[in-house]
Amino acid sequence: MALRMCSLAGVDETTPLFELAVVSDLYGFAEWAFLYSPDRPRPPGRYPSVARLQRALGELPRYVRLALHISGAAVGDLLAGEPVVSGLVKQVGARSGRVQLDLTEADAAFDGVRLREFMLQQSDVAFITLHDAKNPGLSALLAGVPNHAVLFDTPPVRGAKDRSWPEAEDTKCRGYAGGLGIETLERELPRIYAAAGQADFWIGLGDLVRDQNDRFDVHAARHCLELVALELSNRIELPRQHPRRRQCELIDLFDAGLTDERESVLDFEMMLQHMVHASRDTLDPNLMEIRRKAEVLLLRKGNVLPSYAQAPPQAG
Repeated sequence: MALRMCSLAGVDETTPLFELAVVSDLYGFAEWAFLYSPDRPRPPGRYPSVARLQRALGELPRYVRLALHISGAAVGDLLAGEPVVSGLVKQVGARSGRVQLDLTEADAAFDGVRLREFMLQQSDVAFITLHDAKNPGLSALLAGVPNHAVLFDTPPVRGAKDRSWPEAEDTKCRGYAGGLGIETLERELPRIYAAAGQADFWIGLGDLVRDQNDRFDVHAARHCLELVALELSNRIELPRQHPRRRQCELIDLFDAGLTDERESVLDFEMMLQHMVHASRDTLDPNLMEIRRKAEVLLLRKGNVLPSYAQAPPQAG
């Protein structure tokens, strides 16, 4: 299991795009989600203009992960091929982004069969749908669609001490959202990891990364990303520690036959002879001990120098 992304939804019309690029350079797992709906109010709301969306999707560096959340009449427009929303989805797919369809089975425009066909035709785009009480059969309907993922949006129950998250029934990547923010991430992330089991997952943040004026708060978003990064660092699987190396005597290596490699045995003997000759006049007890061990090895090999005064043999 692994947390793949932290998706931050609701980037405003006035959110500086360069800030998204800077933060993404620091946190590669960040995803910035823009909201689109033709029947929602414009600034100071949460729905940027089409021109703003087109600029963000076209000009932000490719390393910046982007998503588009489509809601309201835009979902039906997309299935019908309306050019504006279709063009936005095409831009998202061109940069390997994701598209979340905020629809329910009760929506007038909902056509499950058409939705499945549409996703299969748009194989270069990753689609997300909500899985909650309003969509009891949607996940089953879209089962087997390779470019489809499910988001569990479960708001916390007021007064509940221990929050539970839906457990993964398979290894398909899924998302978890609802009440996640600066005050709750540190507590809820371990619980989400436990619920995800062996499935990869992402988390979604929205309302709790907005300021008192209902504006997208990049500083709050960055704080949340720092908390996620800390959790990720605590879960890095470090290489298994090797046992501490034992101090090994050269004599032990000799007796074990590790110096019997034919291509290097002459070099090994020559090294010992040079060592004995170079340390013949030393009074340092440590060097004298090393020389003694070298002499023992040479004696075992039957090739000790007859005199320390004699120059060491020349190689070759």
